[in-house]
Amino acid sequence: MLSDIINLMKNANDQVGYDLNEADIDAVLRYMQLNDPENATPERAVRFLATWKKTLRKRDINSPLEADLDKFYKEFIRNDLEQD
Repeated sequence: MLSDIINLMKNANDQVGYDLNEADIDAVLRYMQLNDPENATPERAVRFLATWKKTLRKRDINSPLEADLDKFYKEFIRNDLEQD
């Protein structure tokens, strides 16, 4: 499982140009555990971070509003569950 997460991080780093780190993944995982525990996994946290960073880059936003994060998270989970 750890090697899968590391591979996901490497792929995300290559795709997004953002160095994912354990602190960011832990923060997203805590958010997920509080707000959506049934979908909280480290792998999904990595995919969420990569998707979030790509979206912010496209929108050229550095400091999104918390409301944007909640809306984006719900959309991400819906899409991610469809792919599983």
